[in-house]
Amino acid sequence: MKRSVVIISFLLWTGIILAAYYVVQKPTLLNAVAGLADTLWTLFISSLLLFNSYGIGIRALNFLGLKSIDAVDHFLLSCGIGLGILGLLGLGFSAAQITRIQILTGIQLGLTSFLILSNVPVELKNDLKALAANLNLSFSQYSLFTKVVVILPFVFSFLLTLVPPFEAFDVLLYHLAQPARILQDGGLRAMDVAPQFWFPNLTENIYLWTLGMGSERAAQIIHLSWAILSALLLWHWAVRIWGMEIGRKTLLLLAAIPSLPLLASWAYADMALVFYATAMLYTLTFFESTKSSGWLRLAGIMAGFAMAVKYTSFTVPLTGGLLILLWRRKSFSQALTYAAHFSLIALIIVSAWYARNAIVMGNPFYPFVFGGRYWDSFRAEWYAGAGTGIGWDVLQIVSLPLTAVLGYRDQNFFDGRIGPLFLILAPFTLWILLSRPRQDSDGGLSLQAIGIFSALSFAAWTLGVINSLSLWQTRLLFPALIPFAIPTALAWHMLKQFDTSRLKISFLVNAMIVIVITLTIFDNAMLVLGRNPLVVAFGLQSREGYIARINPSYAALMQVMDELPADAHVYSLLEPRSYGLPRRTHPDAVNFNFAHDLHLYKTPSDIIQHWKMEGYTHVIVYERGIKLEAENPSNVLTLTRQAALRETLERLELINQTPDKVYTIYRIP
Repeated sequence: MKRSVVIISFLLWTGIILAAYYVVQKPTLLNAVAGLADTLWTLFISSLLLFNSYGIGIRALNFLGLKSIDAVDHFLLSCGIGLGILGLLGLGFSAAQITRIQILTGIQLGLTSFLILSNVPVELKNDLKALAANLNLSFSQYSLFTKVVVILPFVFSFLLTLVPPFEAFDVLLYHLAQPARILQDGGLRAMDVAPQFWFPNLTENIYLWTLGMGSERAAQIIHLSWAILSALLLWHWAVRIWGMEIGRKTLLLLAAIPSLPLLASWAYADMALVFYATAMLYTLTFFESTKSSGWLRLAGIMAGFAMAVKYTSFTVPLTGGLLILLWRRKSFSQALTYAAHFSLIALIIVSAWYARNAIVMGNPFYPFVFGGRYWDSFRAEWYAGAGTGIGWDVLQIVSLPLTAVLGYRDQNFFDGRIGPLFLILAPFTLWILLSRPRQDSDGGLSLQAIGIFSALSFAAWTLGVINSLSLWQTRLLFPALIPFAIPTALAWHMLKQFDTSRLKISFLVNAMIVIVITLTIFDNAMLVLGRNPLVVAFGLQSREGYIARINPSYAALMQVMDELPADAHVYSLLEPRSYGLPRRTHPDAVNFNFAHDLHLYKTPSDIIQHWKMEGYTHVIVYERGIKLEAENPSNVLTLTRQAALRETLERLELINQTPDKVYTIYRIP
C-alpha cells in the first residue's frame, strides 16, 4: 500500500514539475504543432491527388490500348492524363452545384480506397522502379556539377511551394480566387467578377480539389508536379533518341532558366500547359513512327487538355494538325482523316469549358469574339489594349528576342526571365532544325514537331506583343521554349565540330555555360534563403506572419478588412486581387471598374447610387494603383477620370486606411 502511494505521489510530482517547466519554457515544438500539422496535411493531400491522378491515368491508357508501353512513358503520361481528368471532374462537380468540402474530400478518399484495392500501388511501384533505374543509369555518368545543378532547382521550387501563396499576383487575381469563390458559392454561378474567371481553367478546377480539402499550398505542389513531369518527359525523349549526353544537356539548359523554380512553385497554369504541349508533340511523333491509333488518340487528348488550360494554347492543336498533314502528305485523304480524328478528340475535351461559357455567360469564348453576359464594347476595348504594343516597328520586332531575354519591358519581370543561353545558341539551333530533320527517322520527326510548334508559338506571341502591351509576358513562351531545350542541346553538342588545334570553341562555350548556370543557381539559392520557407513549413512562423513579411500591404488590407461588419460587401477600385480577403469583395480585375461606371452612369452621385443598388456597402481604393495608372503610358486613367474619381471618393465616408497608406477603405453612405 505504501509503495503504491509513493509511486502515485512520484508520478504526480513529476507531472506537476514537467507541466510547470513547459508552461514557463514553452517548447518550440508545442508552438509549432499547428503549422507543422498543416504542412503534413498539405503533403498528404498532394500525394493523395497525385496518386489518384496516376490511377485514373493508367485506366485511360488501358482504354486507349497503350497498356504495354515503356514504363517511364507509362508513369509520366498516366500522371498527366489523370490530372487532366481530375480537372474535368472538378468542372463537373462545380457545374452540378455540389462543391462542398465534405463531398470533395469524400470523393477523393473513396477513389483512393478503390485504387488501392485495384492493385494500383503495385503498378506505381513498378513504374517508379523503372524510372529510378533509368535515372540512376544516366546520373551515374553525370559529373557532380551536373547532378547538383539539375537537382537544386527542383529542391528550391519544392521548398517555395511550402509557403502561403501570397506573392504570385495572378494567384490572388484568379488562379486560386476563382476556385475559392466556387467553394464559397457551393458551385458555379454567373459572376461579373473577372473575365479571367471564364477562361478555360483546367488547372483551377484541380486547385478546387486542394482548396476543398483544406490546403491552399497543395495547389502549388500540383503545379510543380507538372514541371517535374515535363522535365522528365523531355529528358526521356532526348535520351531515347539521341542518348544520355543530349539528355544531360537538355536538363542543364532547363536549370539555366532563372525564373523556372519560382514560377513552378506558384499555383499558376504555365507548367500544366508546358506538360500538355510537350506530351502532345511527344505522343504525336510516336504515332507517326509506330502507326498505332492509340498514340493518335492520346495526342488528341493532350491537345485538348492544353486548350483547356489557356486560350493562348491554340498553337498546340494547330501544330498537331499541321504535322499530321505534313507527315501524311503522300496520302492526303488519309491525312485529312487522321487530322479530323485528332482535332475531334481535342475539341471534345475542351468543349466542356466552351459549353460552360455558352450556357452561363452566353459566349463559348467569353469574353472574346462576341462579348456575352456583363460584357460590352467599352470593357472589350479596355481589356484588349489595342494599339499599346510595339506596333509594326521593324527595329523593335527584329530586336524582340534580345529584348525578351533582357526582360526590362516584360509586364511580369520575375516570372518571365528565360536566361541568355537559348539566344546565344540560337544560330546553331536553327541550323540543327533546318538541316537535320528527316521524315524517316525518330530524330527527324521530333525536331520537325518541336521546330514547327516553336515557330508558330513565337509568331503568335510576337503578333500579340505588336498589338497589346498586356501580352508582353515572356512566360507565355515557356510552352514552346522548354521543349526547344532539346534542339538547343543538340546545337550545344555540335559545337565540337568547330574545334581546331588552336581554339577549342566547345571548351569556351562549356565554360561560359557553367558560369551562367552557376550564377542562376546562386541567385535562386539567395531567393530561397530570403523567403526562408522552412520556418513556415515547420510551423515556426504563422501563415499571417509570412504574408506580412512577404506582402505587407496586402496583409495589412486583410487585417483592416477583418474589422468590417461580417455582412460587408466591398467594391474594389484599382485592386485586381481578392484571394484571402475576409469579406465578400468585387475585385477590379482589369482596373476598369470606375472607368466603366463613369462611362455608364456619368456622374459621381449616379455612380454611388448604382453601388448602393448593387448592394455594396464599402469601397476599397488601392492608392498605389491610382498612381501607377496615372503614370501608365496608355493614359487610360485620364485627367477627367481622375477628377471624377476624387469627387466620388469625397462623397464617401473614410473609415480606415492601412498603416502604409497603400489602401483606403470608405463606407458608402
